[in-house]
Amino acid sequence: MNRKLFSQDFTLMLLGQIVSIFGNAVLRFALSLYVLDLTGSGALFGGVLAASMVPTILLSPVGGVMADRAPRQRIMYVLDFLTALAVWNFALFGLGGSLLPPVALLLGLSAIQALYQPSVLSSVPLLVPREELTRGNALVAQVSALSTLLGPVAGGMLYGFAGMRSLCLVSAGCLLASAVMECFLRIPFLPAAGKGIKAAGTDLREAGRFLAGAGLLPLLGVVAGLNLCLSSLYLVGLPYFVKVTLGLSSQLYSLVEAAMGLGTILGSVLVGALGQRLRFSRSWQYLLLGCLSSAFMAPAVAFRGLPLVSWAVLLFASLFGMTAAGMFSILAQSYFQTVTPPALLGKVGSFVTAVATCAMPLGQGLYGILLDRLPPWLAPLLGFVACLPLVALARRQLREER
Repeated sequence: MNRKLFSQDFTLMLLGQIVSIFGNAVLRFALSLYVLDLTGSGALFGGVLAASMVPTILLSPVGGVMADRAPRQRIMYVLDFLTALAVWNFALFGLGGSLLPPVALLLGLSAIQALYQPSVLSSVPLLVPREELTRGNALVAQVSALSTLLGPVAGGMLYGFAGMRSLCLVSAGCLLASAVMECFLRIPFLPAAGKGIKAAGTDLREAGRFLAGAGLLPLLGVVAGLNLCLSSLYLVGLPYFVKVTLGLSSQLYSLVEAAMGLGTILGSVLVGALGQRLRFSRSWQYLLLGCLSSAFMAPAVAFRGLPLVSWAVLLFASLFGMTAAGMFSILAQSYFQTVTPPALLGKVGSFVTAVATCAMPLGQGLYGILLDRLPPWLAPLLGFVACLPLVALARRQLREER
């Protein structure tokens, strides 16, 4: 074991993340299927998922300010306790068949995650040595992906066989256990000067000025465009293709979701193994490979005479695409953390998250409309074509970062 990397606090944070993200993944997967089962509409389903992204965009900068102005471990365990309580209440009172409670819970989970995640991400550079930062981020990504991999499998099985109420109780138990572990975390903290809304506004302006001065805004624009064209396709298109277009079960879709998690794990394992031999200036190649996965989806959806064959193609396209996307994501995150001063880690990280996800609601809504009004195979094809100019722009911009 690498003792420089696996300090007591970093290991404890990883264990807490495994349990917390697993509980969230089980619940988010089941809630999306629950909403789709209630509505049966691609447009309404896409609209709900799009709305659930709005709190992430609006509150991620707030989460970044919180991460730099309050002890990060306190933010983590308080929010996990609150999430467990919200899930428990939904299990008791929110399963009457109305669309409002699951939508409200999705919005609440998105809001809490937006406030929570900046504290986790900005803690990594404070808990691992600088020379181990890329491997540390790869481990955090592996933990997240492993929980996301197991979560949909468990979520699909629990939702299909035990029902939504039992699934919610499992999720609430995971979140409660994570909160207890996070109470014992010790993360270095130096409070920033100033208090109140005015100080928070100053923090966000400082983060924006840093990103602009460092020449990083064009890269954020590329990432936002990829979320619009590619990530939204994965979130809205894949469940629609499997459950509605192909008419297959929630359990089979859970395996597609699990393949995406496995792809992220493979990507993070490759980054961890290769380490400093990977250069961020060449990471546009991974973006191109990720975009190719959407091209594979189009014929699988168009020629659906053998639904299980089409499902297998979608599964392998998901695995392939997320492996490439995971490699790019870890390298980009490490690059941003390396060039960011420690006092700005939370604010800059949350600013990056907000910009990176700002296009998701629009993309989810657009794909929902496309799936209801056009042949389903056109959606992944259009996504692939739209991604190509973004990859070309990324290639040119990353050459300037050498």
